[in-house]
Amino acid sequence: MPYVADLLVSGSWVPFSLLAGPPDAAELTAVTAVETLEALQYAPAGALTVITSRASTNAAGWQVDIAIRTASERGIPALLLIGSGPLPRTAVHLAERAALAVLTVPPECDVAEVVLQLGQVIRGDAAHTIARAESALAALRSLGESTVDLLERVSAALGRTLALDDTAEGEPIWVAGRRQGSVIGPADDAVRLVLPAVAAAISRQRTLAMERETAIGQSRSDLVTELIVSERTQAGQLAERARVLGLPIDDMHTVIRLVTGSTDSSGPSGSSGPELAERRRLFDTLTLHVHQARHPARECWNLAWLATDIVLVGTSRSELPESRVLAVIAAARSAAAAEHPTIALHFGIGTAQRGVDGLRQSAMEAQAAVVIASRKLKPIHAFDATGLNRILAGISGSSVSRRVIDDLLAPLDALGPARAAESITTLSAYLDARGSLKSAATRLRLHPNAVSYRIRRITERLSADLTDPDVAFALHLACRVRLHDFT
Repeated sequence: MPYVADLLVSGSWVPFSLLAGPPDAAELTAVTAVETLEALQYAPAGALTVITSRASTNAAGWQVDIAIRTASERGIPALLLIGSGPLPRTAVHLAERAALAVLTVPPECDVAEVVLQLGQVIRGDAAHTIARAESALAALRSLGESTVDLLERVSAALGRTLALDDTAEGEPIWVAGRRQGSVIGPADDAVRLVLPAVAAAISRQRTLAMERETAIGQSRSDLVTELIVSERTQAGQLAERARVLGLPIDDMHTVIRLVTGSTDSSGPSGSSGPELAERRRLFDTLTLHVHQARHPARECWNLAWLATDIVLVGTSRSELPESRVLAVIAAARSAAAAEHPTIALHFGIGTAQRGVDGLRQSAMEAQAAVVIASRKLKPIHAFDATGLNRILAGISGSSVSRRVIDDLLAPLDALGPARAAESITTLSAYLDARGSLKSAATRLRLHPNAVSYRIRRITERLSADLTDPDVAFALHLACRVRLHDFT
């Protein structure tokens, strides 16, 4: 059943006004009309009673007081006075105490039309429902300054209070493909009609706000990608653009590279359309998370989309503590798990480096680290900052170098993954031992004759002369790079 509040909505055909009393104290079960104030004693309980005679407008204050008392005693929830102005204070006080609503309409209103409108509201007629819904939809044409403003306008038009809710109940609000709560309202036909439109309007409002807030971040993201992959000759120009965008490019950078699933020696695998789309959605999730997260002063984080991987760059005046980097990774994993629970994530952490060249170096180290993390099925791997590993990481990160290495070791790769790994490990141990079968056998925990047999088969397959220093050096380096990927 409706309340007086339903008569006060902006979508109403008749401009009702509340003179006194609460608008939602009691439900309206019927409408009736009487000619005079005195006839109230015959009105049925629960019925909104219309005083059809305009003589009530000129009634003395004490007469109105008596009418309110009579209506209260009869169980009448509301009175409607045609063309009445403000009530005396005593009448207002009595109406409040009796929880009786006193309404009025302009004197020029047709009484029959008023009674018809009241009947439609109380019976829940479709015409009234549609009128309220149309009024609410008209309020949505202007998004307003905030979600609160929008909800207030629509609620006023509906005569029902709409609210935001963080649970799964109600009409969902979607922002960048993610659900951000919902809009709820009381059980009402007009509310059910407009609730999807309200949720869509709030979604659009929040999406526009997010796009405005993240516009600079998106520009920084694109620039970080350029800084990492561009030629060094462009570094100066890109660094100047970074300073204009407020990216402290001259500070210390720690790069974290993120991949999903396993990778091969040349980078991440899985480049099908659905997988790339899911990675893109993951990037959007992490972008929103980083944008909304609170970071310590003079510390900033930017995301970049690099090939099929995600790169997260932490920048600060000084080197970020390991605990801080791990905390950021933990928060990112939590955000990803909430919306992408089926994705396995692997993180590679580069060392902290300063400036443009440092950013590129840390990114290369993060790439080497994430390959190891993915292959060993570890969630996180940090780059080993020793000099040899830096050299190996530099070679491993070069696509040209990787092709040369793959060409050198191709005859061994043709044996299959297991036998190729065994052969490369044996050859590397032999070259590490400077050609000593005994030392290599000790490293491999094999008999020297077994090592000799393997080396003979390997050199035959490679058509390599290990007594040639250049050949031995090239193969040694190739084996080290390969083994570096697995350690």
